[in-house]
Amino acid sequence: MKKLTQADLIILPNIKENLFYSKLLVKEVIRELLNNNDIQIINGKITDDMVKIRISFPTDLEIGEVIIRLKKESSKAIYEKMPGLSGEVFWTDDSYLLPVNIIKKENMNESKAGLAPAKCLVTGGAGFIGSNLVDELIKLGHEVVIMDDLSSGKREYLNPTAKFYEADICDADKVEEIFSKEKFDFVFHLAAQIDVRVSVARPQYETKINVLGGLNILESCLKHKVEKFIFISTGGAIYGGEENLPANENYPTYPLSPYGINKLAFEKYLNFYHKTFGQKYITLRLANVYGPRQFKGGEGAVVAVFCDWAVNDHRLKIYGDGLQTRDFVYVGDVAEAAIKAMASDYIGELNIGTMVETNLLEIIEAIEGSINKLVDTEHYPEKVGEQRRSVLDNRRAKEILSWQPKVALEDGIKKTIEWTKSQVK
Repeated sequence: MKKLTQADLIILPNIKENLFYSKLLVKEVIRELLNNNDIQIINGKITDDMVKIRISFPTDLEIGEVIIRLKKESSKAIYEKMPGLSGEVFWTDDSYLLPVNIIKKENMNESKAGLAPAKCLVTGGAGFIGSNLVDELIKLGHEVVIMDDLSSGKREYLNPTAKFYEADICDADKVEEIFSKEKFDFVFHLAAQIDVRVSVARPQYETKINVLGGLNILESCLKHKVEKFIFISTGGAIYGGEENLPANENYPTYPLSPYGINKLAFEKYLNFYHKTFGQKYITLRLANVYGPRQFKGGEGAVVAVFCDWAVNDHRLKIYGDGLQTRDFVYVGDVAEAAIKAMASDYIGELNIGTMVETNLLEIIEAIEGSINKLVDTEHYPEKVGEQRRSVLDNRRAKEILSWQPKVALEDGIKKTIEWTKSQVK
């Protein structure tokens, strides 16, 4: 791994010319320039007075003055006034050329991934996805605080390096107390009621946790100026159609359970808080996540259930013909996407999946390959109202986050089987 250092790339105001620049264009051009030079953008901000971007790069890379070319635009995009830039501004018939100095900052603390260490809250950090995310954040050098009421999460999943608050997100006073004390940079919100069956049986209970509890977290983020709110949502439970798949972020939403309804409702609240109060956020709409520590009663937990039955020599129950498809994404890939979201300027929703449809019979074949034996199966009538096909279009996440799923299904199921075996008493 290359040793990384960090620097600030700063464009300061110098009122010589009243030029109009698209903020998005500035960021896109700088991002392209830096990526081409083995440099990563960590974070940054653009105001009416200044562009400031924190970057990381290999220490052996020689960096001096660079030239950024900004093409003149004639589109109807929203522009922000940026009056001139430091140094001289050169222009040609179709572009402005901006000389910018990149100054190396020595002895700056840094995470192993080049991302400046941050203080992160992970709600639901004792759960399946949350605990895996916490582990990865800590590996990268971030300071992590967990808030979890252990209603579905497990104490043994808690990373000992993280600070832990056993707290309910529905307790607004406790939430505010924690935020006042800790001062977070980023919040990953995963705490939720995750059992779809419970949401159907107790919709008011579901709404109290997944909407009102989430709003307690969001209100404290706004009050304490949290840099970004990263919300772990669902793709499978809010996209209802089965035509024109894979489903992209603009696909019609038609949630069939209070669980999906409330996930979508909270997404709408995030958009409202951003437009009204300026709170930055990214929503990650997940496909069917699987892997170690999965709760067998959670959303889309068929892999966890099948692995448990196979390891314990139980007959696998298949409802219908087993050809119904889902998009299965490994939990480690999901954690990586969430971490990459920290450094992105994107606001909105991103699908996190593999863009591959896998049916239940193929899942069983992969399990059989991992345990080196055939399993017994038993077919039952198809569940009424069950979605036949589901797969997410992940191309926007690949482009925005420079992310892609890395763990093949066979490898992920093998890891899940190994973990399941380790849990057998």
